[in-house]
Amino acid sequence: MVASSRTQLEDLWNRALSSLRERLDDDDFENWIRPLVPLSLNSETLELSVPNKLFASWLEENYLDLIAKAWVDAHGHETSFTFTWNGTGLQGELFQEYEADHAKRVPVRKPASSSGLIERYDFENFIVGPSNQFARAAALAVAQQPGSLYNPFFLYGGVGLGKTHLANAIGHSIQRSDPDARVVFLSSDTFMTQLIEAIARNKAAALKNRLRRVDVLIIDDVQFLAGRERTQEEFFHIFNALYEGGRQIVLTSDKFPNEIPGVEERLCNRFGWGLVADIQNPDMETRIAILERKARAEGVELSMEVASMIARSVDSNIRDLEGALTRISAHASLSGREIDRGLAEELLGKNKSNGSAPAVVSLDDVEKEVISHFGLRSGDLRARRRTKKIAEARQVAMYLMRQKAGASYPMIGAHLGGRDHSTVIHACQSIERRRKEDSRMRLVLETVAKRFQTN
Repeated sequence: MVASSRTQLEDLWNRALSSLRERLDDDDFENWIRPLVPLSLNSETLELSVPNKLFASWLEENYLDLIAKAWVDAHGHETSFTFTWNGTGLQGELFQEYEADHAKRVPVRKPASSSGLIERYDFENFIVGPSNQFARAAALAVAQQPGSLYNPFFLYGGVGLGKTHLANAIGHSIQRSDPDARVVFLSSDTFMTQLIEAIARNKAAALKNRLRRVDVLIIDDVQFLAGRERTQEEFFHIFNALYEGGRQIVLTSDKFPNEIPGVEERLCNRFGWGLVADIQNPDMETRIAILERKARAEGVELSMEVASMIARSVDSNIRDLEGALTRISAHASLSGREIDRGLAEELLGKNKSNGSAPAVVSLDDVEKEVISHFGLRSGDLRARRRTKKIAEARQVAMYLMRQKAGASYPMIGAHLGGRDHSTVIHACQSIERRRKEDSRMRLVLETVAKRFQTN
């Protein structure tokens, strides 16, 4: 369908706006949807005017799926979008790659190839500091001599510290050195899903044979294999076959091998056969370097004063650190303000009366308090269990991570076990509806939120 007139385009867009207004709260709608202006529509592409590139990037990361669904409601079928500002554009096929009109490519979240490796994670853009220096050096050594030096290579550390980044960097480096190398990167959740589907189709043997023939197998977040007896059994045999064949195995986890609950002892022992390296929280200098790199990549002007302030305020992990910068940059873009100390203080929180660092709610803070309120165990929110109690707690955590920590939907999904950002969007919308209609849910949200203020 081609829009035959400006009136028809505006009518379609107004219908989409009505759908978006129902799906978003008032602030999000006014801040991120209202500024959009439809410019043109042909059979393949809708062109939307946005204030600037940063706005377009934030829109793509947080609201594109919702806009796409609303457009389908109004238009009847999917289309691609072009975001234009100051005569240039950011365009792309829905759920695929986005790139600038004038041959300047913009990084997005997509696998680089059938290997499953994440394109943006490489050694070249990994910031090194005392907290991760050994882990990076070991990862480089593994990449240079896969299967012979450190096998398996086990990386552990807290959420958002760079384990997934280093694991992917190993895979990319090996593929560059040997384009014929068969490298496979899987999250533990993806591995479990593929195994379950293969068993259901009586093709488990084919899946196991395929994985046994790879040159490098990278499994992210192996702690989520906990409690999965059949999955652990099959992985045990795959591990043995690869190890005996001299194939490289790379594993990541949030805990030291022998401290992972719910994983069989024989597997935990094998995890420690090679080299175990940990990543700690980045120190102040490393956090500043990470912020400066992120700012350069996004074309954001960031003074040392503001970078230092953010680094002092957010010391939980790299994911929260970069999220804070993105949040500040987006607000500056929308309001037309410079990124200065005043804006940073507004968004990160004023200094406490005792003179300590600004009170910033991190994703770990939210997870900890939700677990405490619902009486759950550490790791329950990230596991795949779907009991009614855990499912509700997980949705509450997603909502509060969005509202109190200002995290993006993909960031929240990644933090809570690698869930798709559409799942997070649904959870936030569900809790928002319940907040308005259910006094019990309002009390839950208020009670957990108060914990952030008193801790």
